[in-house]
Amino acid sequence: MRRGRFGSEKRVNMGRERRIMGKQEDIQHDTGQANDRKGGNRMAKPLKLGVFSSLPAPPPLPRGLGEAGFLAREVRDWETSRTRRRQLLGELYYRGEQQILRHKRTVIGPEGAPVEVTNLPNARLTDNQYARLLDQKVNYLLGRPPVIVSADRDYAEALRGMLGPGFFRALRGAAHDALAGGCAWLFACPDGAGGLRLRRFRPWEVLPFWADADHTELDGALRVWEREEHGEHGRTRAGYAELYTRDGVFRFRREGRALLPEKPFHLPYVTASLEGRAFPFNWDALPLFAVKNGPAEVSLLDRVKSLQDAVNLILSNFVNGMQEDPRNTILVLVNYDGQNLGEFRRNLAAYGAVKVRSDAGAPGGDVKTLSLSVNGENYKAVLDLLKRALVENARGYDAKDLRAAGTPNEMNLRSVFSDADLDADMLEAEFQSLFRELLPFADACLRAKGMAAGGAEASLIFNRDTIVNESQVIADVAGSASLLSRETLLEQHPWVEDVQRELKRLRQEQAVSKKQEGESV
Repeated sequence: MRRGRFGSEKRVNMGRERRIMGKQEDIQHDTGQANDRKGGNRMAKPLKLGVFSSLPAPPPLPRGLGEAGFLAREVRDWETSRTRRRQLLGELYYRGEQQILRHKRTVIGPEGAPVEVTNLPNARLTDNQYARLLDQKVNYLLGRPPVIVSADRDYAEALRGMLGPGFFRALRGAAHDALAGGCAWLFACPDGAGGLRLRRFRPWEVLPFWADADHTELDGALRVWEREEHGEHGRTRAGYAELYTRDGVFRFRREGRALLPEKPFHLPYVTASLEGRAFPFNWDALPLFAVKNGPAEVSLLDRVKSLQDAVNLILSNFVNGMQEDPRNTILVLVNYDGQNLGEFRRNLAAYGAVKVRSDAGAPGGDVKTLSLSVNGENYKAVLDLLKRALVENARGYDAKDLRAAGTPNEMNLRSVFSDADLDADMLEAEFQSLFRELLPFADACLRAKGMAAGGAEASLIFNRDTIVNESQVIADVAGSASLLSRETLLEQHPWVEDVQRELKRLRQEQAVSKKQEGESV
């Protein structure tokens, strides 16, 4: 459902620069202090942000939220929605908390309805193929850190320093959440040291308010979470909510089914320090990014849940059959009508013998057997079919296919990884879009530190953790030496991790070689 746009439409464009209070002094990002520059009091370029004009009074709640209880009603509906249940279930299944753990053994009762029985073995085994495939997909795309590249090498290096190693961890977390919950959330915020940090919000914590049906533009989002607090009555769970809009963050505390304003009620996204005073800023765009697992936001569990449950059930039933040793043979009692079956079973298990009596002129009692065997091959065949179907529906790959191929060529490898590439391509497109949306925020932080930014383009290169036939790749690279530049050839070589460092080494070796040749002459 399309909702009204949150926040004021009046913004300061990110491409415009604005000085604060007319002071010629440096402004450091977030909680930093004002710095003195040598050679004059020149002010570094400020963040390209909008400035609050009505301070210290916070702005009113965004349009569409003026109705009392609107957010509380939205939260109540969202907490019981099918989407949020699927997001929670995806994480529970990953941790091994699956449906088989609630499985009950049943028999047909006197009235024809299933009745639970507790005196039979009830194994509840979990073969978590879903978690294996989810980790496989994350590591296939992000097993190696992606590389930030740009025609301006200084700009690329500045971006790497700005985002830091936490950027890679945030991408891995977002990939996990997108696959497990259908949509991941990352929040861009200053780290207090002039850098830009991406915080990970879990899928089941975020209630988005989309501006369009395609879920490409956000009006705002509400994050709802709980935390443990220590008070006079011991440890308690307290609920909180934060509304993220273009006007900043509005904070609430949950009291029953209501949302009450929390102090401080309103916070800006960025605070700059100038002459010991703090000045609040807002970004021109909402610093909250969605990473979706495809346009439909379908989680991996939605594709494979029934198959994962069937794998668990087959394994559990097989173990149940193996554990029922005394029941593998059905006993046929002759002339033991009055014998209690439970007592008969206990005596048979305890002593391994049966007393048989024969009276004169009357048929004696007897015990006959009807043997039943557990056919393990049937279970194995069904289990193999289920696992193969699970891998295919998850669009993963099975390492056994590679082992069976012996020494596969490049075409065989591509066929094995073709399905995995489908999901990886879709998720990579989301991360590329995320990186493009994140660049203006990173550029603003760089300008706040007095660095030139925004003049060159930058992109994100993913190094997929796939298996390749290195000998064939090296032969192809060598065969293209007369057609391509050395830098392009090194980029494709499987042994080269840092192309620029390798080029530097080659130049050094060439210089040493020329020097030695000159000395010999």
